[in-house]
Amino acid sequence: MTQFSRDSKAFPVTGGALRSPRGWTYLIGSQLGDGAYGAVFECVGPFDQSFAVKIFQPQDRPYQEVRTEWLREADRLFRLRHPNIVYVFDYFEQSGNFVLVLERCDHSLESMLTQPFTDRLVVEIMRQLLFAIQYLADNEIVHNDLHAGNVLLVQGDRLTCKLSDLGIAQEMYGQYAVRPDVVHHRIMAPEVLAGGYTTKQSDLYQLGLLLYQMHTGEQALDFSVGYDGIVEQIRDGSPRAKAEALSTPLGDIASVMLRRTEQYRYTSAGQVWEDLRRLNVWQRPGKTSPGD
Repeated sequence: MTQFSRDSKAFPVTGGALRSPRGWTYLIGSQLGDGAYGAVFECVGPFDQSFAVKIFQPQDRPYQEVRTEWLREADRLFRLRHPNIVYVFDYFEQSGNFVLVLERCDHSLESMLTQPFTDRLVVEIMRQLLFAIQYLADNEIVHNDLHAGNVLLVQGDRLTCKLSDLGIAQEMYGQYAVRPDVVHHRIMAPEVLAGGYTTKQSDLYQLGLLLYQMHTGEQALDFSVGYDGIVEQIRDGSPRAKAEALSTPLGDIASVMLRRTEQYRYTSAGQVWEDLRRLNVWQRPGKTSPGD
């Protein structure tokens, strides 16, 4: 089987260019991220439009496996058009590289998580993420990789959140559960540990971890204890216990999302939103509520 490893001569660099079979030229700018799969660069494409270009070139993996993974993510992003999901503008193979040309966002949610958010901001970000997750669920897809690094933000008159990286998403096709190829141990739902499967409620568990982090400025899990310690916390329901102990409206909602048995969590993203939208976080200082 043909193995695929990074060829430094073929890999794009800042100042270089990629040309799509469609005839578009993409000028490569600064590198935005790097990983085992390859790298992400900012780029300028047709009509001087800014994009992000994601280039797949993992080391020591079968060529066909990498190509299948790239096509799967490209197809999902191209097919799943939603205001809170990053869109793909172009994709092509060139010089041994698999290329995705994506909507350019300003930064990830992870870069903002240095302190607790206001309740108003937490609810607004959750509103947009739940909207996207409900759309995926309606299309029989479980994201499986919901963490702050995969939530991208666009600054403007209003903050816009965009879900990215559907590379390990699973398609349900009416099934109750699927076995994911991989889920990062820091965001594994209990059912992944217990039975090796995920459901639509697994995405809600991962969003519950993110809700807790935005609300408190801290992780719901202690990552200093190593893999076995993290697994034990998930099995023991430590994240839910921490959320309940907050004794706040947002903590109470997070605690339901973080229940160990998926059947006892919310049934859908829409149901989570119904509880969030009832919270009194929208009125501005000095504005009285209708009951005053």
